[in-house]
Amino acid sequence: MPDSSLELSTRFAPPSAPAAEPYTTSLTRPVTAPRGVKRDKFIGFIRDEESANLLHETLAGYVPNTNQVHVVDFRSALAILAAMTTPEIVLVDLTGEGQPLNAIMELAEVVEPGTVVLTIGDNQNLNFYRTVTKGMGIKDYLPKPLTRSAVEQHFLPTIANMADTSASLRGGRSLAVAGTRGGVGTSTLAANLAWYVSNELHRHTLLLDGELSTGTAAMHLDIPASNGLAMALEMPERIDQLLIERSMQQASDRLHVLAGLEGFDRNINFTSEGAANLLQALRSRYNYVVADAGSRLEPFGRELLFNAQQRVIVMDPSMISIRNLGRLMTLPGGSGQSTRIFLVLNKAGAPGGLAQSYMEQTMGLRFDAVLPDLPRIVPRTTQLGNQAAALRGPFRNGIAALATALGAGNGAAGA
Repeated sequence: MPDSSLELSTRFAPPSAPAAEPYTTSLTRPVTAPRGVKRDKFIGFIRDEESANLLHETLAGYVPNTNQVHVVDFRSALAILAAMTTPEIVLVDLTGEGQPLNAIMELAEVVEPGTVVLTIGDNQNLNFYRTVTKGMGIKDYLPKPLTRSAVEQHFLPTIANMADTSASLRGGRSLAVAGTRGGVGTSTLAANLAWYVSNELHRHTLLLDGELSTGTAAMHLDIPASNGLAMALEMPERIDQLLIERSMQQASDRLHVLAGLEGFDRNINFTSEGAANLLQALRSRYNYVVADAGSRLEPFGRELLFNAQQRVIVMDPSMISIRNLGRLMTLPGGSGQSTRIFLVLNKAGAPGGLAQSYMEQTMGLRFDAVLPDLPRIVPRTTQLGNQAAALRGPFRNGIAALATALGAGNGAAGA
């Protein structure tokens, strides 16, 4: 009787030579796509919502938006794979399978030669890991519960290396911060988050202003604005590292600011493609780009909100914020954007404001970070060009919690 492990390892491996005829498995399924038909890059099948959300967040920006992570059981995943042309990378959840090795052999029958297979499951035995990765053709296996760091370390290199190089997905992370209405503290939060990530977590960070005529981001850090931002948008063909270098203002060793202070009477003409190219050029230089999209969502701010990999929405404890949140969440996002939106409650506990518990119950959502109302501290530090996050206390703790949720670091308040 032949060795099933050896047979399976060969099944997942690329064929030694192209077949003369389209390849078919022993099961009844459609014929493999003809040569020249491009396969999708990735598809994932996860058993639980929590793991699916973590994968969406971690893989955002590395796989095209059309390649989704589906929340289904293993049997449903098999049925879906049997009825489609197998993507280049397949991630499957083995949770709940009493005989996971037999399940992997069944999986081998519905994927095509050369497919890279990643698996997760509830088996934490080291021998199981060695068996599936060394003898059964599985690229890698992660036990549950998943963590962002584990996915980034074990799965992301495989997925990123096989990602479409034309999709402009490489580089640092880009975040767009938007407010549900004026005065909620969008710019304050963006500036403090950028300061914290750069100074406390030691990541090279850019604070990008989405309002071209106010220079608010620069003012928060007490540095001058420049005209380089408008120039880069109006003449995207001139975007290069030299132009970026000349347009930046340095706030600290790892924090730079790109903000404009154009006249209100100047009409800045730019295209959506130009805005996307600028953001990609910035991501190639910085670990994190924190974009202040504002609350008025001017044209450039809207482009930032569309093209950023992650959205952060800032609210205050008011019914207006709750109402406008629904409108903000319906705005479309780009192909590399995570479906997970982070919510921040600013000015929590302000006199006359709504209670956090009431807001969360009304929205059906929970806040990822809560910043207290500190009218004697936050405005004063901002006016002096300092950041409230530099002071130990609840405001810093809230910024640290947000940075942690966004995957920027451990976010310890006392860091």
